[in-house]
Amino acid sequence: MWTRKKISLKTHTLGLLTAIVLLLVGCAQETDPQEHNLQVSNPEPEAYVELGDLKAIGERGTLRLIAPRFDGTTALPRDGIPAQHYQQIAEAFAQHLQLTVQWVYVDDFSALIPTLQRGEGDVIVTNMTVTPSRQEQVLFSRPINKISELLISRAEDAIEEPALLSTLSLSVPESTAYLDTLQTLSEKHELSLNLSLAKPGTSDKDRLNAIESGEIQATVLDSDVAKRLLLDYPNLRSSLVLKRHRPIAWATRISSPELRNKLNEFLVSHHLQASANERDQRSWADIKQRGRLRMLTLNNPASYFMWRGELMGFDLDLTKKFAEENQLQIAVILKDSIPELITALQEGEGDVIAASLTQSLERESMGLQFSRPYLKVSEQLVGRKGGPSVTAVEQLATQTIGVNPETVFYGAFKALQDQGIQFQLKEYPKTTTESLIDKLVAGDFDFAAVDSHLLAIETAHRDDIQLNIELNANSEQKANIAWGLRPDQTQLKEKLDAFIKKEYRGLFYNVTFNKYFKNSRKMRKHQADRVLAGEDLSPYDHLVKPLAKQYGMDWRLIVSQMYQESKFRPKAKSFAGARGLMQVMPRTARELGYKNLEQAENGVAAGMAYMNWLEQRFPGELDLQERIFFTLAAYNAGAGHVRDARRLAGQLGKDPNRWFGHVEEAMLLLAKPQYHKKARFGYVRGSEPVHYVKQIRDRYLGYLQVN
Repeated sequence: MWTRKKISLKTHTLGLLTAIVLLLVGCAQETDPQEHNLQVSNPEPEAYVELGDLKAIGERGTLRLIAPRFDGTTALPRDGIPAQHYQQIAEAFAQHLQLTVQWVYVDDFSALIPTLQRGEGDVIVTNMTVTPSRQEQVLFSRPINKISELLISRAEDAIEEPALLSTLSLSVPESTAYLDTLQTLSEKHELSLNLSLAKPGTSDKDRLNAIESGEIQATVLDSDVAKRLLLDYPNLRSSLVLKRHRPIAWATRISSPELRNKLNEFLVSHHLQASANERDQRSWADIKQRGRLRMLTLNNPASYFMWRGELMGFDLDLTKKFAEENQLQIAVILKDSIPELITALQEGEGDVIAASLTQSLERESMGLQFSRPYLKVSEQLVGRKGGPSVTAVEQLATQTIGVNPETVFYGAFKALQDQGIQFQLKEYPKTTTESLIDKLVAGDFDFAAVDSHLLAIETAHRDDIQLNIELNANSEQKANIAWGLRPDQTQLKEKLDAFIKKEYRGLFYNVTFNKYFKNSRKMRKHQADRVLAGEDLSPYDHLVKPLAKQYGMDWRLIVSQMYQESKFRPKAKSFAGARGLMQVMPRTARELGYKNLEQAENGVAAGMAYMNWLEQRFPGELDLQERIFFTLAAYNAGAGHVRDARRLAGQLGKDPNRWFGHVEEAMLLLAKPQYHKKARFGYVRGSEPVHYVKQIRDRYLGYLQVN
């Protein structure tokens, strides 16, 4: 029989100490809203009831995030749970929705779901186990993680069999999944447990302190929590796994499916972007050791853009060529403006700026050094067809010029004003050349300055603008376009300079230059099929979106995978017999309940069902983004080969729970006899899943910038 009794801790003492600490911490530790770069509500905002979905929440302008008080920033922390990390992600989600943040703290775990259901908050943000009974009450996000429930005790009280649980005095919080687990074990082994319920507000650390003092003998903790906390408790240990691979997630109301869908999309995009944007000021030796060059750039038709599903751009192709010659992969990190590029470089978010960046003394004074120039351009003044025209800069008096103040043109125009030429400057920060020209044609101003290679791209597909004058007509005054670097990157600069010296005006350079700036037919084709902000990513977005909601996935990742598999061709068929948009084998599709894979809706549905099935093949404690990477690799190569690669990664001293730089390297080795002969599933052409995962991830990150 399974029994409960009142808490056996000395609750009057523990409760008093907790209250005192709560009061002291609450008074002493106030957070600065600027730390998260968010507009955060007052500490005690007016409470209200809202039971609506995303539209109603958006009209109120606030996202209310619910957490246990012991997870809160102004109370005792629930040490071990990554509360601060969760808070940062949740606040970033609110910022993504353009909503302010209001934290709603409850005194006990059991109050989380009722608070949500009453409409006093919108999202539960904590380690909440996904259980059938809770799924009837809330909508869970996709799992944040999968963890195990561990029995914690002093070393002398450790047990190795569940049947011995009745020999210990246990304490766990009320309304947690631990109670369900203990009840299941007690019924299975016919035990009578000596179990007490921890007082509301008791933290994990409080219970560990109670074990050390002898007030109780054991408790239960999540494995991620125990891993952190037990470092401070050398006399305690985890002796028994009570339940393995328990999914934990956040939750929204049953009446808020759109909010849940947006949360799922954000969780995927946030984790995949974060995994690609590690901040580390790397030397050339570091770059070589990691095997990856991080290119900082802007989304424009000269530097980097998405054409159908392919990543293209003059700066991208040139940087990729340099990376290939140095046996490096390339990772693209997009920013919205030149100042953001410079900040990202200085903070170590990337290794090189490759964004048609003009060399200037002003930028050098900002802490940049430049490589040898790989392009020389004219700075040209353009107007709209039928609009004002000039043949000399002196004629600009009384005219209006549009300019992005972050470009070198701004300083040049200010210098002309200082010389006495009185024209009006209209500033458009963070505006691309394309957008500036659109504003020019719309009549917002009379003239704009454009680099000659960018003007060539624009005039290849439009006839509503015209060149007036060159601002640096003499060849000696041509502007240098170069790679941007930190001053300490001397070795990388030497490598880049040598590469440009060898390639400049050579065969590869000329073919690449002509493709983007000379070949009008290709330039028009690139522009016609370029993926632009707000437009569909594929002809099948309408099929992917509802299925992505069903499986808790970001639809843009599935579109990226679809392009990798079939180039958006529904009747595609591989040499091995895989069919349809997602290239599923007919036998696999039948086992999942699908046929006629050449019909677009069936091909997409079968592929996503197979992805979901594969994701369940990785039940261990994996970060969200790593589970996705392993699932993609398994889709391409099979789950067995991925498991072989993870085992090999561990044997080689690498992290078997991380794909990039770890398991992917082991996967490459499984093509070699000395490794695949010892692997359970044998030979695999490892370069294929490695390329597959990287291409899908990179394309997906590109999609995030435009949709």
